[in-house]
Amino acid sequence: MMKHSIFFFAVIAMIISNYSVCAADSYKSPIDLTATKDGSKIYIVHFDAHEIAVLNTAENKAVQTIAVGKEPTGIVLSTDEKTFYVTSGGYYGLVQAVDTANGNVIREAVAGHTPMAPVITPDGKKLFICNRFNNDVSEYDLPELKLVRRIKVIREPCGAAVTRDGKTVYVSNTLPNDVVNIPENPEALIDVAAEVSAIDITAGTVKNIRLPNGSGNVHGICISPDGRYIYLTEILARFQLPTTQVERGWMNTSGISIIDTTQLNNKRSGFVNTVLLDDIDLGAANPWGITTSADGKQIFIAIAGTDELIIIDAEMMHKKLSALPLDPKTATGYIGGAFKASDVPNDLIFLDGMKKRIQLNGKGARSIVTIGNDVYIGMYYSDTLQKIDLTLLDNLKDTEIKNTEIKSTKVKSTKVKSIEVKSTEIALGNKPNPSKERLGEIHWNDATLCSQYWQSCASCHPDGRIDAYNRDLLNDGLGNPKNTKSLLWSEKCPPAMWEGVYKTSAHCTRAEFQFLLFSMPDETKCQEIEAYIHAMQPVMSPYLVDGKLSERAERGKKIFEDSQIGCVQCHPAPLFTDQKLHNVNTKCYYDRKDSFDTPTLIETWRTAPYLHDGRYINLKDLFKKGKHGDVEGNIESLTNEQLDDLIEYVLSL
Repeated sequence: MMKHSIFFFAVIAMIISNYSVCAADSYKSPIDLTATKDGSKIYIVHFDAHEIAVLNTAENKAVQTIAVGKEPTGIVLSTDEKTFYVTSGGYYGLVQAVDTANGNVIREAVAGHTPMAPVITPDGKKLFICNRFNNDVSEYDLPELKLVRRIKVIREPCGAAVTRDGKTVYVSNTLPNDVVNIPENPEALIDVAAEVSAIDITAGTVKNIRLPNGSGNVHGICISPDGRYIYLTEILARFQLPTTQVERGWMNTSGISIIDTTQLNNKRSGFVNTVLLDDIDLGAANPWGITTSADGKQIFIAIAGTDELIIIDAEMMHKKLSALPLDPKTATGYIGGAFKASDVPNDLIFLDGMKKRIQLNGKGARSIVTIGNDVYIGMYYSDTLQKIDLTLLDNLKDTEIKNTEIKSTKVKSTKVKSIEVKSTEIALGNKPNPSKERLGEIHWNDATLCSQYWQSCASCHPDGRIDAYNRDLLNDGLGNPKNTKSLLWSEKCPPAMWEGVYKTSAHCTRAEFQFLLFSMPDETKCQEIEAYIHAMQPVMSPYLVDGKLSERAERGKKIFEDSQIGCVQCHPAPLFTDQKLHNVNTKCYYDRKDSFDTPTLIETWRTAPYLHDGRYINLKDLFKKGKHGDVEGNIESLTNEQLDDLIEYVLSL
């Protein structure tokens, strides 16, 4: 764990950037929104501008900007709205309490690695923060902002919601933490899914709620106004199918999962179901922010990959879900595409007649908040808010909305069947002039570049890294799935792919455009994507102490560099790869070849599961069970303590 001071943060944070490859003063990048109870103000977190903007909703303009810590990620208002709490700082995590009256920082406290998603209990006495890369949650007493404890969760917690009774915090873990291949048991059913951690605030204990197989990239979380339901946005990876097409969500679908908080202690831990947001022939890729109307009758989702707002009739959805039997033998008739509850995560027509899709203007629909009959969506890449008047949509059907283009500069409108649909675009700064790298990041997250909008590059490589699944790509034959690789330093470490089927990452970009997005590669866009990939920088490891190797890692470094142990034979610094294919005795039943690319060890701490087929969830198993390193060296000669030192070093890279 990190031990550092606020002073050290203040000095170092000015020169460290580890969350976005495209940070620049010219970008605002609205990443989170929260509104006052009376709806008169919206507080907007500007990630790249390192500030909070205060929007006057009556005038639709920012009336104040408040400088905060570097790369802020989340905000929450105190119950009396006299203070807001904002998370920032990346590796040097910080939480600041800011006076809403004058914008002054009244107190601040150390947080974990990349803190985000602050939430406050209804009594206003507790603040909880997700520390994304420490895989834990910090609890603070308010108003002192005193750290009480850190509670371990699963993997990359990025969202949180507190129940109305103040007894439980539900935390969304972004990625799965499972093995994706069991070589010794080829017939084993592989279940890989993200989980939700329910934290008992009094006891500090955690109960994990597993989402359906394939669930991952969990971004948004909210709680219904009555406190009963938790809603989460996610991607459902169809990772057990070969990537031969994208139609009907063959590779990825998008949905929301529902948890009943009143059923936390039953056999299913309160999990209700997962419903898909896509249509049969039109994906709703990369759902992000989620919220509800004040009465809970509608659910609103910002769709980042297609830049849409989806509105769901919550009452109709719950009624239909409750009518489905758990046992198909008790089913009385055909209900959409689902005969029983377990069919719903595969049913692309389940929400027919219950949802509306609204095309937004701009790029990067991520954050979302509602005020009365208005929905505000933060457009991360366009530095704008989109404001949708819900009263003008009530009589429109889903098919009408899908074919409606809502355009806006200040306020413009488009008529559909004599119904006027208005969208207000609120500029948060000067129109950004994106760099080549920024354009590449926009394309990376843009699912409209994919046939039928089912996925973007980020669907399988969030932040350019991994989604923790095996996928059967066709560039090395059919029937031999491989673990998703991080693209960090991919241009420095050719060849590309586990079997080295592409000489460079540039070849890979163009090929995967054609064979994974199923659209023809645009050369300009490909070059911009390459610029984005090349600009990626390693995130500082959570195993470092004040940015340096721990004593254990220093000992591990000497072991790593010992020629008798042999790590440096294949993983020499500074890239920590020799860029060659090696046979390290990992071939299994579906592999056609026995030699695989040597990956860089940079950011090994965030790329589990390990090996080309993801058979080990941690490095201890990799070395002890997999005997990795005994082909070129002598890992087996290490004592348990020495092995722990070595692992600490590798995880610190």
